[in-house]
Order: sequence, then C-alpha cells, then structure tokens
Amino acid sequence: MALPKLNDMPKYSVTIPSLKQEVRIRPFVVKEEKILLVAMESQDPKQIAHAIIDTIESCVQDDIDTQKMTSYDVEYLFTQIRGKSVGETSNIGINCPSCEHQNEVSVNLSEIKIHGEIPDHKINLTDNVLVEMKAPTYLQVANNEKITGENQSAMDRVFALIVSSIDAVLTDDERISFKDTSYNECIEFLESMTSDQFTKIRNYVENQPSLKHDIQFKCVGCNEDQKMTLEGMQDFF
Repeated sequence: MALPKLNDMPKYSVTIPSLKQEVRIRPFVVKEEKILLVAMESQDPKQIAHAIIDTIESCVQDDIDTQKMTSYDVEYLFTQIRGKSVGETSNIGINCPSCEHQNEVSVNLSEIKIHGEIPDHKINLTDNVLVEMKAPTYLQVANNEKITGENQSAMDRVFALIVSSIDAVLTDDERISFKDTSYNECIEFLESMTSDQFTKIRNYVENQPSLKHDIQFKCVGCNEDQKMTLEGMQDFF
C-alpha cells in the first residue's frame, strides 16, 4: 500500500524580470529545504548557488532555462519561493548605523521588488571602438573561480566580473568576441583604458537591476529613528 500524499501544493504566478516570462511557483518542501540548509552550512558559495538553482528548478512548475537567468532573476525568484514556503515575513539582524547595536527587523518578502533599469549595453570608448556589454548569468558568476574563489582580491573579482560582462569589442573593421579571447588579453584590454573609460564599463556592471527594499526602524540601543535600504538576496535572510 502506497503512503498518502501529504500536501496539495498551491501555485503562485511570478514573472522572471529579465526574461519577462510568467511562471508558476510552488513552496519548497523538506527535501529541498534540507539541501539548502546543507549548502548554507558548507559556506561554499558555489554549493550554495547550485542549491538555490536546484530549488528554483524544482519549485517552478513551467519550463525555464536557468542557464539564461541573471543574478537578479535568481534572487527574485528564490525570494518569492522562500516567502511562499516558510512565511512571507523574514526577521533579520541589522546593525544600527549610529551605534552599531543589532536590531531585529521584520521584512515582508512579498513587498520586495526589482529596482533599476538595464543600462545601455553599448558603450563608446573612442570614436572607433565600441564595447557591447551583457549581464552575466547567475551560473556564470557562481562557477567562475576568479569571482567566487577564496584567494582572489577585491579588485581581481571586479576585473573578472567585468570580463564576464563584456560580450564583444567593435572596431571599424571587426567584431571581436570576448569569449574567444584569452583571459589575459581581456585583462590587458581593461588595463589599457583611461580612468573615464573604465568607469563607464564598471558603471554598467554596478548598475544592473537588483532586489531593493527600504526599511525604517527605531534602534533599541540609541533610540534613534533609522532608514536603510536593503539590497541583494543576502540582505533579506
């Protein structure tokens, strides 16, 4: 005799931000929660990233291609799934910017939205050199040791993320794909830029849409009213 089916999972509609694709999600169950907890305990960024992707693939009830999802797609989807699974309210510890006392603040996950517009992906560096940018996918970033590796400096991570965000360089004569160019050549290209040129490229990377949510609270330590902006999935859990 087969064991009974315990739960008839409800379905909720959400839209993947960059793909503009509406999909149905369900809450995750203990099996998926266990995988997430094991990954979180490992503190391995790659293992955590793949556990999040596995959870999304299990809980999205429609055909999706996680290989195409940007970081903000994955963060938004996972936050929505998490909210439907263990409660739409998340209690997080926030240090007061005035006195550093930690406060427990309740955040309604259903109110968290993606903010910002996708920047223009074409950047003119000179009169005859143009760079085409792209938002790297979540998995491209997660699997890139130059970005997530433990022994990388902050600047090395920035350069690696920028390299993964450049699609091609266009001159008057040709289109040079970055994926067909060696990493060292890509770095040399970035290092040959002026500060203004590099800032244009870096601004594209840093101004991608992201999860953002404004919160207000009164610090229990100094009794001052505080207003802060949470940004990125790590700020909400």
